[in-house]
Amino acid sequence: MKDTKNDTQKNLREDTQKKKMTSRQLVAIIGVALLALLYLITLVTAIVDSSESAKWFRICLFGTFAVPLVIWIYSWMYARLTGKRGIGDPEAPGAAAADVPGEPKAK
Repeated sequence: MKDTKNDTQKNLREDTQKKKMTSRQLVAIIGVALLALLYLITLVTAIVDSSESAKWFRICLFGTFAVPLVIWIYSWMYARLTGKRGIGDPEAPGAAAADVPGEPKAK
């Protein structure tokens, strides 16, 4: 009976650990939602044909470039401050040559 209880508690801890969302994932989800909201507002103002359509189009166009850029800068800074490997980090000097088929491996 004890083993079953311990296994259940262990599985519960593992499940809660798997469901944790990192701050980078949260920022990316917020960015996607923000872009979708910008596009939806732009579409609605274009359909309604209000005088604000051009203004919202410019805001959406700016947001299309600015939001992903801010997300990338956050991700890059997060990797730098935590010491983790980021998306834009180059490979180690010897790793790139070692992966090329037909080339001698670096010593």
